Amino acid sequence: MTTMLRELFTRTRHSVPVLLLVILLLSTSECRKLRRAHFFHSRAIKEVSMEHPIHILFPLPLNSGRREMNPFGITIGLAQPVVDIAVEEVYRRHLVPQNSLLVHYEDTKLSDAHGPNVAIDHLVKNKLDCIIGYAFVYALAPVARMSPFWRDGDSTGIPVITSIGLTSNLDNRKEYQLMTRISSPYKVVKNAVISLFLKMGWRKSAYIFHEQRHDSANPSIPYGECYLLMASLQPDLYRFNKMEHNYFMFNELRYQRWKMKDNLQKASMLSNGWFC
Repeated sequence: MTTMLRELFTRTRHSVPVLLLVILLLSTSECRKLRRAHFFHSRAIKEVSMEHPIHILFPLPLNSGRREMNPFGITIGLAQPVVDIAVEEVYRRHLVPQNSLLVHYEDTKLSDAHGPNVAIDHLVKNKLDCIIGYAFVYALAPVARMSPFWRDGDSTGIPVITSIGLTSNLDNRKEYQLMTRISSPYKVVKNAVISLFLKMGWRKSAYIFHEQRHDSANPSIPYGECYLLMASLQPDLYRFNKMEHNYFMFNELRYQRWKMKDNLQKASMLSNGWFC
């Protein structure tokens, strides 16, 4: 599952910054600065210009790092050339005046401590109007939770746009008021699976998936995308099957043929299947 998600992101990531910037700027009224102050209280709106530019922060890792912390392999080096093209396209369409977009890249080091601080540093310098990015979901979550309450010299609330953070625990719009996910969150998969179960009349199921924490003695390893996807599915599927212990994990980095066979047999019998 993680490999499939990585391949999907790889095929689409080159068009993502262009779409983000165009959507960002088309959503402004008369080319004014993007603000979400209406959630709280309004402040003076300034026209976009070289004197009052839009500061867009891309908090991304300089290096791809460990797969479990950066499952989609996002880096500054991969994003920067495409963002440059996106900025040129925005100017070509005359959405904003020339040289009125200031793009900043900051290395988050794939850290849930350092990652949020790079955004805070730009906020206190009054150089933050929008955040596009994060590769590590544990760095994204606190920023998306706090950004509605961030204030600088001319705004209240900073929008966060991201291609990660697909899990159901980030679906709460009251908690993550200014976060926009451009990729389909896992609730879309959940709805599709539930519709399939209803259509087919299925009541029993079992799941086998990769989890990097499984069979590992390292507690610092974060939960993987496969686990987070299944965690988004299971609560709703429980209404149909009332099955709690119907999943089996394996670690693809510690693959054991006999254990996989055992898991397949147990899952098959648990879900009323046959195993040969």
